[in-house]
Amino acid sequence: MYKYISPDDMILKADFKEIIQEMKNAMSDLANNEIIVPLREHIESQKNVFLFMPVLSEKLKKVAFKYVGVCPENLKINLPSINGFVMLADSVTGISEAFFDGATLTAIRTGAIGGAAIDILSSEKAKILTVFGTGPQAETQILAALSVRDIKKIYICGRDESKTENFIEKINKFTDADINCYKSEENLYESDIIIAATNSQKPLFAADSGKFKADVHINAIGSFRPYMQEISENIYESFNVFVDSKSALKESGDLIIPIQKGIINKEDIKELGIVVNSVKKFNNTKTIFKSVGSAAFDLYTANYFINKL
Repeated sequence: MYKYISPDDMILKADFKEIIQEMKNAMSDLANNEIIVPLREHIESQKNVFLFMPVLSEKLKKVAFKYVGVCPENLKINLPSINGFVMLADSVTGISEAFFDGATLTAIRTGAIGGAAIDILSSEKAKILTVFGTGPQAETQILAALSVRDIKKIYICGRDESKTENFIEKINKFTDADINCYKSEENLYESDIIIAATNSQKPLFAADSGKFKADVHINAIGSFRPYMQEISENIYESFNVFVDSKSALKESGDLIIPIQKGIINKEDIKELGIVVNSVKKFNNTKTIFKSVGSAAFDLYTANYFINKL
């Protein structure tokens, strides 16, 4: 008989340092072609997008299926904009083991993916963080960042002033860092890490890439369709670009647009799993990490919770 793993179950048991390591394992196995991940199917209806994602790991002997509905208008009626579930089964017997609340698992694993990128690509001395977004994804990105870096100052940028203030109040419960509302690009130029976790279809900022710190790191998490873009294509000129999986090259406007304009080349974009597998320590430079997610990360996160519960 399968279990239902609730949001509270996962929040209670989640240890971001542990899940970040699971995400590194998943990235490594993806880069080594050890996980079977068919291209995700999607259906669009007006502003809504419905995603369907299967995945299998012979190493873990697990198979999973994920459904996600992204419905932005839900926020107007006080419902979550992202809903869904993840099903985990034994790949030997085919017997279902558990169903997970999709929104919570997605937020946790996405935060951990971002945390893995920060741990690998950002300066170990990083102290200042800027975050665009005030939703569940932004929250877990911050919690993951706090688990791998000694963050002293955080700037939060949200569209709604009241929601932003409430979000800052919530994050204050997890850290002693000085947290303030984002004011201008000057906040970006003093930042060591920048996180974009929104559903924006247009770039969130028009900064001068030459004014960023020499080892600044950007996590671009929110855009997952070709017309969605959080980071201006002009910023890519002086950055090394990494992805969680090669599917990002086909799915996100954050990569499709600068590639089409000839600002970056596909061949120069590296999977982060290759860095994980390398015996050489990564030398910090200006870096962008683009994540669109993969069912592989859901499978590894679901397997983590099954072993913890």
